[in-house]
Amino acid sequence: MEFPTLGEHCQYQDCNQIDFLPIQCKCGQVFCRQHYNEHSLSGECKLAPEPKEVNLKHDDQIFRCSEKGCKKGDLPQMLCSKCNKHYCVEHRFHPSCPEIDDETMAAKIEQFEVPRRMYKEANKHLQEKITENIRKALQSSKKVQTASKVHLMRIKSKAVGPKQVTPVHRVFFSIKKPVDMKPKPVKIVKEEDCITNIETVTLDPDLKDTVAVFISSQWTLGRAIDGICDSCNIKNDNNKVGPVKLRLFRQLDNYCISPLKMDVEIAELLKTEVLLEGDKLVMEYIDSNILNDIDENAQLFLI
Repeated sequence: MEFPTLGEHCQYQDCNQIDFLPIQCKCGQVFCRQHYNEHSLSGECKLAPEPKEVNLKHDDQIFRCSEKGCKKGDLPQMLCSKCNKHYCVEHRFHPSCPEIDDETMAAKIEQFEVPRRMYKEANKHLQEKITENIRKALQSSKKVQTASKVHLMRIKSKAVGPKQVTPVHRVFFSIKKPVDMKPKPVKIVKEEDCITNIETVTLDPDLKDTVAVFISSQWTLGRAIDGICDSCNIKNDNNKVGPVKLRLFRQLDNYCISPLKMDVEIAELLKTEVLLEGDKLVMEYIDSNILNDIDENAQLFLI
């Protein structure tokens, strides 16, 4: 055995399996989780919890919280020192206790609220500082990639998306949702020389009013738009004939990502650096007639 000193053997008859998180009954015997419940329900141990306190469906919920409407339960019993009832951690200082006056209750609640407020303020200040530092660093196209990587680290922890997308294929972006379904004006550029140089624009690293999402690098652009709409609750009628269509734009320069070709893969867009993971993208509605009138070489930009 690699760790012979860790864990204890279950003392239930014919079990004897080693458990690294054993549960000890008040009688002194040690059990695995499964047999602790059986021991408690057997009625042979006078010190074990009464059968009514054991939940067979959720074996990790034994002692039910006494707070009205709370369904939480705990393995260890935590009795209120005033009313001698069990409460979960959240309702440890419960207003229903007749022995605790309003002033004492308010003081207890404030004791826990102060660290929360301090953390919230500190985190807000930190995010503002990071945002400002990124803005100062963005002076050339080379630094855009670095800024996107920093941006990526900030959105990964908040990202939402389909759980079936395996972690190895997940790519992350922050999405600015459309305010309404009115088509937004766009500029059509047919000559490459008319496109603004990327060095003259800057990335906005502010995450305010955006939703962090992840999609699969193996998806096509059309599937990615559908997935983003599902994650962000955006009305999507791209598969129907209608006056407007949804398209993705880079916040960096308002460039429309492949306005006509929806079967291009996200992996290809990342490879050619049309997209950078961590980019801030804008989802907007545009007039369907514009898409019908342009050729495949034309580029669209939000105005």
